Amino acid sequence: MSHGTKGKFIEYWGRGETGPIAFQKEFDTKIYWPRLKELTKKYHIEYDPSKVVPTDDDELDAIWQAGLELLLDVGVLNVSTERVIKFTEEEVKAALDNLAKSVTLGEGQDALTLTYRGFENYDAGPTPVGTMGRILGPISDDLYEKIALSYAQEPLIDYTHFQGVKEKINGIPVKPGSPFEMMAEIQHVATVKDVLRRVGRPGYPDGGRTPVNLRAEMAAANPLWGVGKGDVRHVYIMPQLKTDYDQMCRAYFWHQYGANIWGILQAYIGGAAGGPATAAVNGVADMLAYIMLYEPTVLGTWPTDALYFSNSSKYALYVANYGGGAFAKHTHFPAIVGAAWQMTAGIGSEEYFWETAAGAIGSATLGFLVAGGTGHQSAGLDQACGLGARFAAEVGKAVGKARLTREQANHLVLQILPKYQPLIDNRTLHTKGGDFRDVYDLTTVQPKPEYLAIYEKVKAELRTLGLPID
Repeated sequence: MSHGTKGKFIEYWGRGETGPIAFQKEFDTKIYWPRLKELTKKYHIEYDPSKVVPTDDDELDAIWQAGLELLLDVGVLNVSTERVIKFTEEEVKAALDNLAKSVTLGEGQDALTLTYRGFENYDAGPTPVGTMGRILGPISDDLYEKIALSYAQEPLIDYTHFQGVKEKINGIPVKPGSPFEMMAEIQHVATVKDVLRRVGRPGYPDGGRTPVNLRAEMAAANPLWGVGKGDVRHVYIMPQLKTDYDQMCRAYFWHQYGANIWGILQAYIGGAAGGPATAAVNGVADMLAYIMLYEPTVLGTWPTDALYFSNSSKYALYVANYGGGAFAKHTHFPAIVGAAWQMTAGIGSEEYFWETAAGAIGSATLGFLVAGGTGHQSAGLDQACGLGARFAAEVGKAVGKARLTREQANHLVLQILPKYQPLIDNRTLHTKGGDFRDVYDLTTVQPKPEYLAIYEKVKAELRTLGLPID
């Protein structure tokens, strides 16, 4: 737990029962959006396509101040009561002053302790970067264990969100709120824990959460065979700057259980959050709202480009790096995961690896954990594999080896973007690449030779661009 508000989140939740009344449409159109637009203009924040990794601290300071003022002026709408939760500047400052200096995920010999790194700081901690793997989207029942194993067996991956969704259990569709959702979550968590024990990593931190309904999550909360005290579970600040009883109940349950909580910068670029500049400001407000309402252990930068439905586009990377960078610079929060978490191309394509590289380079330079492993923006079946997360780790470590400056990282990412951004622009990138069956041997659960050839080809090209990847 971050200890940012030391239990005061219960008091803040109470303000959602007594605060100013605002209906959702009114909040979005008359309170949130006008103020977001005003503050972005006030602080002269503009998107520049030549800047994907931030190099100017003054720009980050402006985004920080605008995001802080947005949260203070607008607050967070409790959708369940249609009342606004407001905070004072003194309360926010006290919460930030009280943040933990480090956080520990997992248990025993597999525990992972994270501390604030800062920009271009490659001497913090035993390695220059931490890595989060992620499985998301629908996973075939017969592949779940094998896909989980593909991650667990990779020593460079420190922590994984085992979030692949089971579509059926015993042939019965898994519907939210049904007993089958509870059964599926029990099976999902038990499978992951079995895999981790088999590879000798029983305390490895699992950040998975697949159910829509909280009851199903609670069904797997058992420290003997299910969710451990070192595991991490997700609670949302809903787009844009909203919460509800369900999210509060999730936070309350996992805190009292003793597990960790993670959340993400939720700005949808091209949606209610507007363009990249306003979305970056919104992202700072999102992350501050997490601190005030949920006391998270881990925060992630997960902006989605709503126009192209991409987590790795030039717009998404800008928002992740600038919004996350502004927040990191002013809070020293110890555990931030950078973008891109999920790629737009399929896992079997060169473009998938280039997307991963673009995100990992910016993240490692800014002191974030790097992330990878999932393709097709979680929309495709069986779009996950451990090799992708291994590659993200290798890119991150190469950034540390090269000790890249932010200027060098930005230049490198700008060279990489043309390798996949045009296919995002014309909406064809999602057609590239195959799924897990295409790229892994299902008997050995190892990457196929032709898949390793693609992986090595991209690494060789990265070396020609100046990145000393092993």
